[in-house]
Amino acid sequence: MRFRTSNFHDCRELHQQIRGNPVWIVGSDPSLSNYPDSFLDDKIAITLHLSHIKFPNATYRYSSEPDRSKYLLDKTTDYKEKPLLAAYPLYGATKSETKKILSTCKDVYFHRMVSYPPHGLRGDISESFTNYKIQQTVRNKARFWGGHGSCLHTCIYMALLMGASEIHLIGCGHNLYDGGGKEHFSQVESDHHSMRPGYRSFSDPVENAPLIEQTRLFKKLCEQSGIPFIWHRCYTPEMNELIEVTDEWMAMQKEAAMRKFPLIKVFYRKILKGPIHSIISRF
Repeated sequence: MRFRTSNFHDCRELHQQIRGNPVWIVGSDPSLSNYPDSFLDDKIAITLHLSHIKFPNATYRYSSEPDRSKYLLDKTTDYKEKPLLAAYPLYGATKSETKKILSTCKDVYFHRMVSYPPHGLRGDISESFTNYKIQQTVRNKARFWGGHGSCLHTCIYMALLMGASEIHLIGCGHNLYDGGGKEHFSQVESDHHSMRPGYRSFSDPVENAPLIEQTRLFKKLCEQSGIPFIWHRCYTPEMNELIEVTDEWMAMQKEAAMRKFPLIKVFYRKILKGPIHSIISRF
């Protein structure tokens, strides 16, 4: 991708930029409330969603959603100053809208994105494709990325692209951390619901089953490639509370997430949407 303004870049320019260093990817679940504000001070980190509010000095930000970006640009004075990794276009926005929203950011590194690769279907998660995309990303041969309902997944690819030697997830519980009914850390819980009234809860298996399954698959495949992948549940001084998901629990969650669709939609997905996404996702 080429852009006319000097603050917009192709994410592939970041290949191996942090080679050999661990990367901490920060979601915004309720566990984040208990982390010290200084937790990331000696770490290379990428903040997702609204976690910039908690950690404004993190190394990078990530965004694939216009409402999150608009909120943070309006609410804070420093969001635009650190490098931003972003989908091009942002989800639900056009390319011109995306550039307008992020025009004041100092440096934005864009990536192309497709939803639910390889076939464009939520929950249709492929181990062979995910492994292919991981290897393609590490070699800087990929042009499209995506995830199963979470910007976390695309951000993991960005960390691999930049050369992460280890990947640590915090605040990324997909409702596997008991937040006492809350879905985000305390500073932004009410703002999250104000921005997205009526959205399906993360406790709903339809929402979290594909997120958890894909994150779990990333962990498996990264570790098979020699990249430690540590999925932290919550803060402790020793950082030894980890998320573990059994095969049995995952199977039950996937069964609870099953949905039925009209026959015409099934045919559309199999005959048109699936094949097209399969081709695009491979690049």
